[in-house]
Amino acid sequence: MHRLLASLCAGLAIFAALQCVRLTISTQSVVIAAKSIAKGGVISADSLALRDIPYDEALRSVAHDIDDAVGLIAQVDIAEGSIVTSAMARASPVVPKGYTAVEVRLASSADSLTIGDTVTLSSATMFSEATPETVPDMDAVSLRELCTGAILTAKPSRNADGDTLAVFAMPPHEAATVLQAQEYSAIIAIIGS
Repeated sequence: MHRLLASLCAGLAIFAALQCVRLTISTQSVVIAAKSIAKGGVISADSLALRDIPYDEALRSVAHDIDDAVGLIAQVDIAEGSIVTSAMARASPVVPKGYTAVEVRLASSADSLTIGDTVTLSSATMFSEATPETVPDMDAVSLRELCTGAILTAKPSRNADGDTLAVFAMPPHEAATVLQAQEYSAIIAIIGS
C-alpha cells in the first residue's frame, strides 16, 4: 500500500512539475484562417480566429490581432487553419493573371466602393434610332454592360476637374471597350447584390 501511495504521489509531483514548466513557456496570439480564403478575396472577421501558440521570433510578420487582417485582400489562397502573414494579405488586391488595370472616369458615386469590390461597369447611351413615334421619351437612355467583373484595385480619387477616377482590373478586351466608351459616354459602377 505504501508503494502504491508513493507511486501515486510521485506521479502527481511529476504532473505538477510539467504543468509549471508548461505555464512558463511564453505564448503569443496569432490570427489564423477559420475557413478557406480565396486569392483576391476581402478578408472578413468571420473568416478569422485567434490562437495562442508558443512564442517564436520567426512569427514577427504574422497578424496578432483580428483587426489587423480584416479588410485586407488575400494575395494567395489561404487554407483553413493557416497562420495569416503580412505576405498573404495586403491593403490592395493583386491584378489577376490575364487581366490589366485601367483608370476609369466614373459618373456614379464611388463612396460605397471598397478596394477589392467586384462591380459591373456600364455606359449610359442614348437610343440611336429613336423617333417620337417609336420612343415617346426622346431622352430615353439605356445601359450597356461593358465589363461584368471589374475589380477595384485602388481607392477612388478625384482629378482637378472633379471627376471621380478609379482603377479597375479587368480582361484586356473589356478594358479596351471601357476606355473607348468613356470617351463619349458616362461610365457607372454597379455593385453586385
